[in-house]
Amino acid sequence: MKKLLRIPLKTLPHILLNKMNIEFRQHNFFNYGYISTKLPKKLYDKLLKECLTAENNTACTTGLSSQGIPKHYFVEKCRDELIDFIRIAHQTYEKAFPNLSDIKMLSKDLPYKYEKPWINAQKENEFIPCHNHDGIFSYSIWMQIPYDSTKEKFSGNFNFMYLDILGRNRSEVFKLSKKDEGTLLMFPSKLSHIVYPFYNNKQTRFVISGNIVLDSNNEFSK
Repeated sequence: MKKLLRIPLKTLPHILLNKMNIEFRQHNFFNYGYISTKLPKKLYDKLLKECLTAENNTACTTGLSSQGIPKHYFVEKCRDELIDFIRIAHQTYEKAFPNLSDIKMLSKDLPYKYEKPWINAQKENEFIPCHNHDGIFSYSIWMQIPYDSTKEKFSGNFNFMYLDILGRNRSEVFKLSKKDEGTLLMFPSKLSHIVYPFYNNKQTRFVISGNIVLDSNNEFSK
């Protein structure tokens, strides 16, 4: 992004006063970001219904599975419909932030594979520590947020964590409430993020997550 900056002449040293067209242009370093959107209501309603009965689905064990960590269950009933929507989000991300998957270590291009999405069923006092995902692209969908963290410092928040070009810790903070239900975020899989615990609320926070990987089996499949 380039932005024209005009400096008022009265702020300049006397030696420059005779230069009437002094311009500075702003040059930002390129970096990858994230995209967001809302699920179509029909799809959201179907997925929420499956989330509310997630314990009937196949359990999913991840590298984070442990005491104090939310339980995970595979999305099964609405998986194909969800993946169709994820394809659209994926295409949109690649247009906004091209070349993320341009890995030159491979001898040939590989097709994408949309791995099985899963449901995170988070109870009060549970949390997900700072982590990243396998794959090239990942996504999270806030399905049910049973609290309002807009007035909290940490409780209930979702944060992206990264370093700027000076090596300083930076974060993108999402203070969540019911208005965020149905929101999808798509981001680079290696972007670290953390989910803080919430308190004094017996309802369950449901989030659907998934990854997009390169398929070394040369099969473009769901």
